Amino acid sequence: MPTVIGVIFFCCGVYCFLLKEDSLLGLLVIAGIFQAASAINIAERGIQPYYVIALFVIVRAAINRMLGSSSSRFVPQSAWLLAFAIIAIASAFVLPIIFAGVPVYDPKVGIDDGLFVRPPLRFGLNNVAQAGFLACHIAAVYAVPYLKPSLQKARKAYIWAFYLVVVIIVAQSVCQLTGIPFPHSLILNNPGYALWDAEGEVGGTRNPGPFSEPSLAGGFLVMYCVGFLAQYLSGKAGAIRLIVSLAAIGLVASGGSLLALILIIPVLLACYFPFRFPWYIDMQRMKKLAYVVLILAAPLALALLASSGYRDALLVNTLSKSDSGSFINRTASDLYAIQLLIQTHWIGVGLGSNRASSLLPTLLSNVGVVGGVTFGVFYIKLFAKLPGEHKWLKWAGIALLLNMCIGIADVTIPILWLPILLAVQFSSTAPRPAPRVPWLRLWPKETARLAPSPSS
Repeated sequence: MPTVIGVIFFCCGVYCFLLKEDSLLGLLVIAGIFQAASAINIAERGIQPYYVIALFVIVRAAINRMLGSSSSRFVPQSAWLLAFAIIAIASAFVLPIIFAGVPVYDPKVGIDDGLFVRPPLRFGLNNVAQAGFLACHIAAVYAVPYLKPSLQKARKAYIWAFYLVVVIIVAQSVCQLTGIPFPHSLILNNPGYALWDAEGEVGGTRNPGPFSEPSLAGGFLVMYCVGFLAQYLSGKAGAIRLIVSLAAIGLVASGGSLLALILIIPVLLACYFPFRFPWYIDMQRMKKLAYVVLILAAPLALALLASSGYRDALLVNTLSKSDSGSFINRTASDLYAIQLLIQTHWIGVGLGSNRASSLLPTLLSNVGVVGGVTFGVFYIKLFAKLPGEHKWLKWAGIALLLNMCIGIADVTIPILWLPILLAVQFSSTAPRPAPRVPWLRLWPKETARLAPSPSS
């Protein structure tokens, strides 16, 4: 059955498909934030709005291609992406049969229960679903160059997605503090997810926004926070969005997102360090760094001193997290994923077969070392070669990947593919690099042209 949010996105998708083709990618970015929402419910599973809009994107690109639209744009690092697609999708159908009976952490059981109950591996609907979702993501990436480009609209949609998540999180926090019920059934209605429990709310924090867990909301906000910080340090944006993103991360109070910020912000600050050997100092950058330190320290100190409830919630989800049973269970799932990788001779048990608590162990245990390496090379090279004016997206993508390697396990989650889609959009507008010609073919022509004539 279609849901209210599904009808809204379907109508918007039809409108953009027919009249505003250059807005389709932006609509896909906005749809991607509703991870815990369902556009269509089928039995005990729901189809997210992202996949509805992705289908419009893919079909629009296919029609453009069939009508003879020859695009000079291209998908950067397409060979690595295609290799990963073949390995991952094939693994979902082949490896569960080869390694049938091996105990796994079933994604439907959950990590905490999986510590004691590890059902034997068998090919099932989750393998088919994960393969289908991944194929949809990759097809959408390949469709981007065949859509009418609009970098400005894609960038605006990226910013609007951020503010929409912030507004939802703030509204959830206000409702939590005032006792007013929040209409979670509109945006947290996907039966395929173990949805967030309101008992986790503490002092106006631990709200998931439109996601199924606060950790996912935290990862999404970390991506924006680091991107905004890179823009601010480079002098291309002010500090307002950076402050808003930090405040939103504070409301979510996710341990994984805070750890990711602690790890990546010093690296980013070092890249914009104002001192240059032997005695050069960039005073403008020095002031920006001082403001960043103030922006990072002042709100946290104020919140810790002003609210004991928030202080307790923050400590429970950060410093005290390592002493909890949840942390032990998550660590055990990651270690078991590495054991599965070794047990299966480094080729994995198939996409959708095993779930750990973070991206890297989950990816390796499912698609093996080769699959994990191909995805890693694609991701890193894609963002490393972004044009200079979009360097901020490189930092945002790295921050998201780091956060997912700490505490988000799903390679098919839409928020992972949103910066990839934008990176492809920004990179594909650059001129296609000239193909390399083998020197053996080129040599005779060049030497014939450069060699002196007999008469000379």
